Amino acid sequence: MPKKILIIDDDENIVKYLSLALSKNGYEPFGAYDGKEGFDKVGDVNPDLIVLDIMMPKRTGWVVFRQLRGHDDFKSIPVMMLTSVAEVLGEEEEANATEEPEYDGLRGVLKKAVQQMREEGLEKPEMFVDKPVDPHDFIEKVRSLVG
Repeated sequence: MPKKILIIDDDENIVKYLSLALSKNGYEPFGAYDGKEGFDKVGDVNPDLIVLDIMMPKRTGWVVFRQLRGHDDFKSIPVMMLTSVAEVLGEEEEANATEEPEYDGLRGVLKKAVQQMREEGLEKPEMFVDKPVDPHDFIEKVRSLVG
């Protein structure tokens, strides 16, 4: 029985792209196109992994992540978060003089969100993955989380 992967991203092309990569590698993908729809679908799909975009309408990935970790039935489902600035979310941060100024504000918001999760006692997601997503790298990361 294939592992079920729920992809929650407001970009329909990303959902299709990742779903195709997952299907070709023996996984069963499901898609949702905003945070509210995604959270509602978790109970129906009962996924082995959730791939969650951070920036979405209706509910951001951070809100959905907090809801998942606060729900007894969902808190143990691994979460892979998609972002354009994943490198700022690691345990060790390096100063990078070549950072693009337009991302500085977003980096600050993401750092603050991770810090707030730590203060609330929430574990951070199992993995952050940068967009654009390389399909081979993505599948390797999925395998490392769910086999």
